[in-house]
Amino acid sequence: MVGLMLLTLTTGCASSSDLDKSAERHIKSGDYYQSIGQHQAAREEYSEADKDFDQAGEVFSILIDLFNHFSKDD
Repeated sequence: MVGLMLLTLTTGCASSSDLDKSAERHIKSGDYYQSIGQHQAAREEYSEADKDFDQAGEVFSILIDLFNHFSKDD
């Protein structure tokens, strides 16, 4: 049962580091759109970045990072 739960967590949720990277890409895109005068598109990108940063701080994404850290074969 525990293995099945862990498998579901690792395959169904993104890790916090993945979400942070996604948020950074949204910010860069937003900055670009802002620089070319596409203010609505920039606001949408910034909004998506906020969502990703919020999700990165949630318990499930942090647990996935911890699981991935301890399950690496170094």
